[in-house]
Amino acid sequence: MKLGKGSCNGTFGELVQGTIGKRPFLITLPIPSLRSEAIFIPDPTVSEITGVDSKVKAMKAGKLLFQQFGLKGGGLLDIRSNIPVGKGMASSSADIVAAMKAIAHSYSLPLTKEMISTIASKIEPTDGVMYDEVVAYDYIHGELIESFGVLPPFIFVGIDLGGTVDTIEFNQFEKAYNRYDQNHFLKAYDWVKEGFRKRNLSFICKAATISARVNQKILPKPSFSEFEKLAHEFQGGIVVAHSGTLVGILIDRNIPNSTEVVLHLSRQISVIVRDPNIKPFYYFSNEIMNGKNISLII
Repeated sequence: MKLGKGSCNGTFGELVQGTIGKRPFLITLPIPSLRSEAIFIPDPTVSEITGVDSKVKAMKAGKLLFQQFGLKGGGLLDIRSNIPVGKGMASSSADIVAAMKAIAHSYSLPLTKEMISTIASKIEPTDGVMYDEVVAYDYIHGELIESFGVLPPFIFVGIDLGGTVDTIEFNQFEKAYNRYDQNHFLKAYDWVKEGFRKRNLSFICKAATISARVNQKILPKPSFSEFEKLAHEFQGGIVVAHSGTLVGILIDRNIPNSTEVVLHLSRQISVIVRDPNIKPFYYFSNEIMNGKNISLII
């Protein structure tokens, strides 16, 4: 055994979330600059995994991983994260994944994404962040449905509308989706597949907007129609945290005068929100770097 390290990205809500048939699913929007970093210091003389109280879910995941591989002992789990909690950015899922990776690194365990999913789903609905790429994922049962790959080049301007949402509590009640909503989810799923197949972000933007509209009757976002009009102005889409407090605008990275566009979006979002204490934030992707060169500007 050795000092173990693990990390995991967060997300900005979801591109799509709903049900197909009776199966719950989401399509991830990973943001690599949002990260949970874990360090595990093994100690064979103790019988528990310890850490700060705020990371109890990650410690529970570590305990289940120990049981999975029949490990004895324990250790200290230290997790540092820049992912806001209760916003819909996969903060606790990222902690759980990073913790398991750190323990696996410490003990050289043959940990798979499927194992991570199984353990994570025993603790809470999980966001599919054990996969670096964009995936369709059953967040209740912890199962991969389909992998799509890396998003086409994009710019994203988002905002946190305030407050928090308890994901576990939120997912305890059944969502009031009707057959029209189900048809919308099928359409959105197909748009995502087409967007990745053709490397065309506009299809993915359409899918995200469809899903965000349906979510308005589940967890409505204030001033949604104004955000949607602003997105339409630049042929973009609306992305929301379906169980969180976030709303954002997704647009093509190759749009002319992209810097000016981002500044315009920022100003207009500030006008919509009408709260000087709430500031937009930005994510940029660069396909040349295979989707990994993401910068966060606050």
